[in-house]
Amino acid sequence: MSEPIKIYGVPVSQNVRKPLAVAAHLGISVESIPCRPHDPAVTAVNPCGRIPAMDDDGFKLGESNAIMVHLASKKPSDIYPENAAARAEINSWLFWDNAHWTPAYQPIQYERFIKPMLNRGETDEAIVEIALKAFEREAAHLDAAFAGKLWLVGDGPTIADMAVGAGLTHAAAAKFPLDDYANIRAWYERLGALDCWKQTAPQMG
Repeated sequence: MSEPIKIYGVPVSQNVRKPLAVAAHLGISVESIPCRPHDPAVTAVNPCGRIPAMDDDGFKLGESNAIMVHLASKKPSDIYPENAAARAEINSWLFWDNAHWTPAYQPIQYERFIKPMLNRGETDEAIVEIALKAFEREAAHLDAAFAGKLWLVGDGPTIADMAVGAGLTHAAAAKFPLDDYANIRAWYERLGALDCWKQTAPQMG
């Protein structure tokens, strides 16, 4: 019997949550190993030291969205359907998440949530103000994507929803301005009702 897939990284991280949610949804056995970035256990798997890092029976991989794809490819499922067009659309959202969504929300999250949590000083409001403009641009795009539909791709949740939705893991603590985005709020409630999302919610405190 093969060993569980090892996922290294602090569970409070929204990026670590991504593969854990996929594994939980698919019933894939995973061992979550809490590690901070650049911990020796992490760099042994992912030389750049970033989390999450995955070790699947000797196959080592970094980057949260790549790990999601790997896990979803291990077991046929509607969260990453084999249809080429559907996969291309899902992949487009994964790339958007990396290139646009994460860079938009991450500075706000760092200044308003991570800094206070780690006692790294006062919030830099100038950084937040710049980031909010990017956040509002990308949030408007995301909100519009739900016009006439419940999920990003197809009729049910996919790894696209999990990847993009992970960015809102700490939305309340970071005070993301979501009041004007009713579609996003409704979609995130649907995502939050999934068992895999409940199971992987970071336990603070």
